[in-house]
Amino acid sequence: MYVPPTVKPLCPPEEKPRFEDVAYATVKLDDGQDYTLKLDIYQSAGQDKPGPCIIYIFGGGFMWGEYKQVTQKAVYCRDLVRLTREGYTVVCPDYRLVSQSIFPACINDVKGVVRFLKANGEKYHIDPERIGALGNSAGGCLASMLAFSSKCEALEGDVGGNLEYDSSIKAAAIFYAPADLCQSIRTSAAALSGPPKDLTGTEIENVGNDKANIIPALIVGYTGPGRSLHTLNQVLESNDPSHPDWHFIELTKLCSPITHVSADCPPVVIFQGARDQIVDPEQSELLYHALAKAGADATFVAYSGGGHGPSLGEEIDQFAYSFLKNRL
Repeated sequence: MYVPPTVKPLCPPEEKPRFEDVAYATVKLDDGQDYTLKLDIYQSAGQDKPGPCIIYIFGGGFMWGEYKQVTQKAVYCRDLVRLTREGYTVVCPDYRLVSQSIFPACINDVKGVVRFLKANGEKYHIDPERIGALGNSAGGCLASMLAFSSKCEALEGDVGGNLEYDSSIKAAAIFYAPADLCQSIRTSAAALSGPPKDLTGTEIENVGNDKANIIPALIVGYTGPGRSLHTLNQVLESNDPSHPDWHFIELTKLCSPITHVSADCPPVVIFQGARDQIVDPEQSELLYHALAKAGADATFVAYSGGGHGPSLGEEIDQFAYSFLKNRL
């Protein structure tokens, strides 16, 4: 039986990117500053023809992490980069964290990545019809949004341009990811202890004080005096579109993968550990049941001993990589 390590080890890629720090867009942060989004492309040095591509989207609660994989403690990028020996290209993109820009900025960014890769497929030896994604935790949520919301104009954005291309992908592997952000509000609010805290400090300060339960409010910008996760949950449960803060609920729904599930979603596989202490396992279950009800091509793999990474065990992880290879 796989037992997650007590201390999660760093898992950097074992080789350098073939194309490093490729700028794919310049965006505005919420403070008005310009910011250049970049990505690394891992590929065999001898590859000269378009081939399949897997976008790896890092996790970190939408608040931490980086595309360089220097501080990441999940195995997936390291393992995926090994597939370059088999002709796969692996792309690790940057995206805006919520300390830089609230939702849907990060969703717009990863959609911009797909369009950029399709527009530059010949230059980077990528077949635009064979692009998939793998993400864990917050990255899994973003991989889900790529898989499910390619037809949602409200989320497409214009990051990096290339709007003549769509942001659809062929398949996705999703590890322990939030899927129904409204339900996350309910679950996190129910877990609060002590008096509600106004969300007025920095993200890091709030997370330290509240054990990360405030993230569902932070990602949509619900901060300021008198606003707490408790009050956001009250807005949600009021079911009152005339409430002055109802637009935060609308944004939460719009940015929830489960909102965009349909029968024509590309094939996805969902992985969840039953002992996950960060993302409620119910999130993966809700997503799978929604996909099954819609008649989509979905597979659900749950492991009773699994937690929130850095892996769900070699067999499960390899299943994810094989799933993508078979569909790309």
